[in-house]
Amino acid sequence: MRRDGWAVVVLLLGLWPALAAARVTLEATLGLQGTVRLEKWNPVTVTVHNLGPPLVGTLGVRVWRGSEFRGDLHVVTFTRQVELPHRARKRYVFTVPVASISHPVEVSLSTPAGLVAQKRLDLRRALHAEHLILGVTRTPDLEFLAPLAHRHTRIVYVMPQALPRQWSGYDSVTAVVLKGVSLQALSEAQFTALRQWLARGGTLIVAADAQFRLLQEPRLQALLPVQVVGLQRRQGLPALATHYGVPLPPVPLMVVTSHLVAGAVTVGTPEQPLLAQRPFGKGRVVFLAIDYAALAGWQGNRALWRDLLQLDESVDYGRLFAELGLLDEAHPVLKALNRPLFTYPSHLTLGLFLLAYGGTLGVCFWQLGKKRGRRRAYVSIVGAGIVGFSLAAVQLPAERTLQHAAVLFDLSTVEVLSDTGYAHVRGYLGLFAVRGGEYALALRSPTAVMHHTFARGVGTAGTQLEFGIAETATIRHLGLGAWTLRVFSVESLTSAPLQVTATPHPLGLSLRLRNQGPFPLEGATLVYRGKLFPLGSLAPGQEIDEDIYPELQPAERPQEALWQALLRRHPTTADTRLATLQEVLLQHYFGDRRLTEAQHSPLLVAWSLAPATLAPGRLPVRAVALVISELPG
Repeated sequence: MRRDGWAVVVLLLGLWPALAAARVTLEATLGLQGTVRLEKWNPVTVTVHNLGPPLVGTLGVRVWRGSEFRGDLHVVTFTRQVELPHRARKRYVFTVPVASISHPVEVSLSTPAGLVAQKRLDLRRALHAEHLILGVTRTPDLEFLAPLAHRHTRIVYVMPQALPRQWSGYDSVTAVVLKGVSLQALSEAQFTALRQWLARGGTLIVAADAQFRLLQEPRLQALLPVQVVGLQRRQGLPALATHYGVPLPPVPLMVVTSHLVAGAVTVGTPEQPLLAQRPFGKGRVVFLAIDYAALAGWQGNRALWRDLLQLDESVDYGRLFAELGLLDEAHPVLKALNRPLFTYPSHLTLGLFLLAYGGTLGVCFWQLGKKRGRRRAYVSIVGAGIVGFSLAAVQLPAERTLQHAAVLFDLSTVEVLSDTGYAHVRGYLGLFAVRGGEYALALRSPTAVMHHTFARGVGTAGTQLEFGIAETATIRHLGLGAWTLRVFSVESLTSAPLQVTATPHPLGLSLRLRNQGPFPLEGATLVYRGKLFPLGSLAPGQEIDEDIYPELQPAERPQEALWQALLRRHPTTADTRLATLQEVLLQHYFGDRRLTEAQHSPLLVAWSLAPATLAPGRLPVRAVALVISELPG
């Protein structure tokens, strides 16, 4: 072969990685149809098309977190392992936090050989909204709603198969409007995500149309506040016109007939509700018995949709400040570390130790000066004393926790959402590196999300974090210098660890509790009418029945805060440092603001002395979880 032919072969071999990479295309879409909400978690849809040889790699979405002003700006990369055969075209959905438009979102595909494809999403070009309404309808007939609801409200339409498969994918959604679409077509993961989002505080608006039988399907019927019966044609709706003070056009309207089974009626009667709603955890499900498209030109439409949406125009400053890193000192982990969590000897013990050490050496030297003939023996005694007291000094102030490379703190609040089967878990994690190094944390819930992270201490903290999404959620590349603390706030929705049934009776309350979680619950206490009723402990699978009679129980002192009264009832443990964590959690969750709420509705409080957020690992964990369940009064 000629020399120039060999040169071409060598050149092609050198370009082969680039040619292979060029045969992988990467497409990415930010938000729901390009619409995002700041300070919320937004979906990122990534489509990968592999025209080259099969490859196994890591697909990642990189976002910036923290505050440049505070000096804790860091990068979090959400990763997922992917396998792409030849000519494969796959779609992956990530849910990532978007805090500001200063830095772009970067999507990349890499293999052990290097970077294969990369794409940057400019947040300044995205559509931003203060409220985002998701329309799951057969026709795009909600355009009239944007000017009625809010000047920064955007309407986004999606097909049922495109709905999120994790509850965090709905974080940027204000409300979901469903009409003429079957929920039976959703996958189990999609339906679970919708229910979890509702339980966390979402709003589902179900409107009727001619396809009324879709409202009788099992999944939707389990959510609706009404039992749908049939369809009826009516001439005008006087109940709707009277409620909003605006007459309806005298045209025939199709109305879905039903009767109330849960919740309350806003317009109409329980036998024929026109507008009804029911709570679902912290959220609500709203039913409209007529097609909203038939009321598009009605002057009372604004007031109607104000009742349907119930938009909260206030700003969640607590979450906003947390995302910006302005509430670090109020974080429960920092409050816990300000308390005596580590066991060291008291001043009296140290003083007695020094007195014994100095006295022993003094006596030995005094005797050494008097008895010159036995100097060698006393020198040996002095040496042995110095060695012995030195070894004792090493062991005396030894804090066993600090003998590990790092220690974890898992402080969690677990709110059991009644009648949903889910629990809302807020975990406050602290990783304290004693010697420094790189660590990894595994979380119990694969759908857990991180809301806030920051670092404190004398050492440096790594700015490159990785959030792996697979069978479990894993936080990796936690590089920390010696005596440095990294703090996380984690949120998840899991199966409720406690099944609670409360039935009021004339003299009080009948209560049935069942621990269906993997850990024992200790110190269960019922707060009812300003009084505390101890219920004891529940082992996994155990069930107890109690009849509560408030008149026979003395009330707590009204000047005492609820968390202080509960602290006196917490289970006693051998480790007094655990009581410190319990005190911090009680004060953080209750304070004085929930005292009034507890006076009106029964509240169940229990403790799980095990990690509620972290999965088992090699590092020692100081963990306590506060389990709360609000009961129907």
